[in-house]
Amino acid sequence: MREFAAALRLSREKGVGAATFRRLVEEYITPSLALEAWNNKLKKQHCLSLVSQNKTETVDLIAQTLKKIEMGMFYGWYYSQSGYPDRLKDLGEPPPVIFASAPFFDKPMVAVVGARKMTPEAACMAAEIVKHFVGKGYAILSGGAAGVDAVAHETALAENALTAAVLGTGIDVVYPECNRELLNKIRTSGILATELMPGAAPVKSFFPTRNRIIAALAEIVVVVQASDKSGSMITAAWASRLGRRIVTIVPPTDDLQKWAGNQMLIRSGAEIFKLP
Repeated sequence: MREFAAALRLSREKGVGAATFRRLVEEYITPSLALEAWNNKLKKQHCLSLVSQNKTETVDLIAQTLKKIEMGMFYGWYYSQSGYPDRLKDLGEPPPVIFASAPFFDKPMVAVVGARKMTPEAACMAAEIVKHFVGKGYAILSGGAAGVDAVAHETALAENALTAAVLGTGIDVVYPECNRELLNKIRTSGILATELMPGAAPVKSFFPTRNRIIAALAEIVVVVQASDKSGSMITAAWASRLGRRIVTIVPPTDDLQKWAGNQMLIRSGAEIFKLP
């Protein structure tokens, strides 16, 4: 806990983003040494306030978070620590710290993502896609949102398969409210994960950055239904950068606007999912 506490404090320092955190920990080996180096000399070089770490709000949040981890309410790992998902290290700016409701399982994951306001055809296809990959031994990963995400998680649970949801909120925040029961089930038998501090409320800008974690954790990213500027397309873009397999489906209807993302992915060379 000493090193995790140091990692958490370092990650909350003004001026320490994900890339800087990674560089410091790799250079100084442990978060405590990295934090010491940052406070003793590096912060001055960045012309940052020496008292920024002493803000009561931040200090209290860190203390509360450490206490909750010690109580077993959830888990936490810092970059380079044993238990931190190796696949996240493929990111140029991996999350400095990640929280989860349970240890990450050692099993390949398929991300199944798509529209919140899905069509009936998309809902059916999402369920079939999940069953297909579960049958091949994959765990199912998604974002815990309404729509395709919810269908993916629910189908995985119904198939007694492992499922994980990467949240755009704190680990202890339920969002969206309509998925409260589903998220509680995932918390009990799967994994809820997030890079955000406990108590973090949903903010629009959190979700695009959350999507890079989904892409990194997955071996395959399946976009079931997406418009051209959707969060699912952000996930697909990250998957492409990281060299993950990208799969989509041929639009089953003529509503081009609702399936514009699928069409873009197909034109760019994504694999097309076909049931055996």
